[in-house]
Amino acid sequence: MKTKIHAARNKLAFSINSQILELYWEIGRDIAEKQKKSGFSNGFMDKIAEELKHEFPEIRGFSRRNIYAVVQWYKFYSAKYQFVPHLAAQIPWGHNRLIASKAKDIETAEFYVAETARNAWDIDTLEIQIETGLH
Repeated sequence: MKTKIHAARNKLAFSINSQILELYWEIGRDIAEKQKKSGFSNGFMDKIAEELKHEFPEIRGFSRRNIYAVVQWYKFYSAKYQFVPHLAAQIPWGHNRLIASKAKDIETAEFYVAETARNAWDIDTLEIQIETGLH
């Protein structure tokens, strides 16, 4: 029974993480498209963050800094993918954010995403692997 409970908890956590990343992908896409069409400035992201935090105070992740990171993450991967990369959906947002900010290109990012998923690295281990140039 314990094994089944652990498996169910892991499945639930994976599902929630995947849903959050899909939401972030859509937010990043929407903002990037509006910026491209209308030339919105960084003040635009401040306003979005403020409105989202006001509308959804119980949800973390809508700070200006995180909204900016969401857009950067989307732009980074959207050069190759139309949707959230499958492996990226298997690791937490903090890991994704770190990889997208540190990787020189998508192939390097894909390597670190795959290794993180395969080895269940925590974020500190991932950062060490990136800083020491494992790839």
